[in-house]
Amino acid sequence: MKNKFLIVSCLLYIAALQCVSCSGKKETAKQNAKNAQNQAKQTEEETVPMKPLYELAGQYGFKMGGAIGYEQIDNAKHKKMLTDDFNSVTFTNELKAYSLLDWGVRQKDGMPALNFTKADKMMDFAQSAGLKVRGHVLVWDAYMTEWFFYEDYKNKTFASKEVMLKRLKNYIEQVITHFETKYPGVIYAWDVVNEAVGDGGDFKADDKCHIRTTRGGTKNLFYETMGRDYVKYAFKYAYDCVKKNGYDITLFYNDYNTFQPGKRTAICNLIDELNAKDKINPDGSKLCQGIGMQCYVGGYGTQNGCMNPSDVRSIKESIETYAQKGMQVQITEMAVRNYQKDNYSVITHAEFYGKLANMIKDINSTCDGSFTCWAIWGLLDNPSLPESDYSYKMNGPYCGLFTWDYKKKDAYKKVNEALAN
Repeated sequence: MKNKFLIVSCLLYIAALQCVSCSGKKETAKQNAKNAQNQAKQTEEETVPMKPLYELAGQYGFKMGGAIGYEQIDNAKHKKMLTDDFNSVTFTNELKAYSLLDWGVRQKDGMPALNFTKADKMMDFAQSAGLKVRGHVLVWDAYMTEWFFYEDYKNKTFASKEVMLKRLKNYIEQVITHFETKYPGVIYAWDVVNEAVGDGGDFKADDKCHIRTTRGGTKNLFYETMGRDYVKYAFKYAYDCVKKNGYDITLFYNDYNTFQPGKRTAICNLIDELNAKDKINPDGSKLCQGIGMQCYVGGYGTQNGCMNPSDVRSIKESIETYAQKGMQVQITEMAVRNYQKDNYSVITHAEFYGKLANMIKDINSTCDGSFTCWAIWGLLDNPSLPESDYSYKMNGPYCGLFTWDYKKKDAYKKVNEALAN
């Protein structure tokens, strides 16, 4: 009896093992089928091309902008990246005064001469590629050639305010008309003045517009030679040139930290001042028509403060605030800073870009179409950047939508996905 019991027990145990084995095989088969399905879906997604960013952005009423410098003008991969996904481009330095002014050369009337060789090569590319250009920038105190302010361009005696206003007017007119004559309709916006609103102790305490008198301890020579009204004069000269010649160009004030409350208030005060009727603007014309928000987002040189969701809310609030002032609004130089390449940081960076894209695609529903361009300068990772490099702090080595060798990152895919849905 005991032996029979043992035999039956053994048979039941073996049967149980077989059942478990069968069950396990079924579960494994199910999992394998699920994995195969997911793989097929992923393969399908990878083989179905994503629509270009500019095409997706267009359905929401804004352009997608990229950037290029002269050192990249012969880089086929960089140019392909721009033409594949963007319909607006900004030249990082080549339209700035220090790039155009021809030292020691002047016209017969004593006005400065300009050299457009490099800038024209950049414009040739943009025009042939069908890219519209954000003109950046007519007036900027940083890195400005000091000799432009000298009495005879050579000695170190500064010219009078009267002379400097004539030079400023002449310079602005030369630049705008050159590009409109040679490349009509390619430039659709000009940053007339850049970063004139100061931070901390860079402006006079009683100045509600915070017009910059210094930058990092260095005098703002536009302010020094022409007074704080140089900003309004610059807009007046640009406005008159555009209006007189019938150019289709929107005139912008461009700055960083535009989504921080204190600076936002000062910029709103500046908008009111620029467009107010006075001796410079006797007709009360709308001299300033747009605000450019540079949008370098996150901690400067440090991961602390990067990819903070509150920044998305602040950017949204600021776009809405400037739109309520009657301004076109553009994000002009965005870099979403990221200094680390670990999986968590890469995923967080991509998700942050997705949140930005979801916010931006809906912004014109509350701003009556005032948001017209989302331009990104932090397009590429640059992992070889030393920490001492300016670009390391400004952008972060892992800020890109693309890797250093132009492969689309998850951040790009999140933006594309948000705009596509």
